[in-house]
Amino acid sequence: RTTRREKVRFLIVIGLFHFLMILAGWLFGANVSRLIADYDHWIAFFLLAFLGAKMIREGLSAVQDDEVDCDLLSLRNTLMFGIALSIDALITGFNLGLVKVHLYDGSPLGNILLAAALIGTAAFSISATGILIGKHVSSKLGSKAEIFGGAILILIGLKVLYDHLL
Repeated sequence: RTTRREKVRFLIVIGLFHFLMILAGWLFGANVSRLIADYDHWIAFFLLAFLGAKMIREGLSAVQDDEVDCDLLSLRNTLMFGIALSIDALITGFNLGLVKVHLYDGSPLGNILLAAALIGTAAFSISATGILIGKHVSSKLGSKAEIFGGAILILIGLKVLYDHLL
């Protein structure tokens, strides 16, 4: 079982990583984005596949042991989730730098900070909704929910590859 503190830390990391990746992308601009764009989807895929496989393995072992003992939201795994789920935000930041995002009549830095804050807040909110839904599903499905969640992460990774390669 994960603690409330681990869940809050996870949500903060997801929102913060999206915010920071948007800013990093914006700061480094289009030249660096061309270097990363060729393989960013592979990084996201491998991180999501690794985490998904880990969840499936732990879910299967919990089925055998009849208990779920998972450190899925440990600091290390939370940081990996943060990176994997916000890689696309880096490229989005590069693109926002190219099109000179204009959300209000302020400075370019103010506009990108507002855009990054909105994206980070959206990532936080969507992840919080996922945690709430996951809590209800896991109480009904037990360790099968962990197996299902792992499969979903792998499918998300495959979709990232599909979107970038086809």
